[in-house]
Amino acid sequence: MIESSLTLATAIIGLVLSMVVLGLLFRRKQKQSHIFRMVAYQSLGSKKGVAALQVGHEILLIGIMPNGFRVLKTMEAKEVNETQETSYSDRMEKLKKLKEEIDE
Repeated sequence: MIESSLTLATAIIGLVLSMVVLGLLFRRKQKQSHIFRMVAYQSLGSKKGVAALQVGHEILLIGIMPNGFRVLKTMEAKEVNETQETSYSDRMEKLKKLKEEIDE
């Protein structure tokens, strides 16, 4: 009785460990094989939306509709990153000025 319980527990532990190891291997392989990356998505209703996909060094703005999709705009990833960095630094400057006003 105890031997069968011990064998069952060992089998379950082995199965769980195998699943964890396979999951980690699959996740690692999946990260390496991405052709594109979803940057952002905004739903505009049922089966409608706008998605920003990064493909290599380009970002494609895609309109998604029930009957298909259309590329709305193509941008260089550098342009988008520079814009984000600028807006971040602008926000930081505004926060610093606000902090200085509060401290006075």
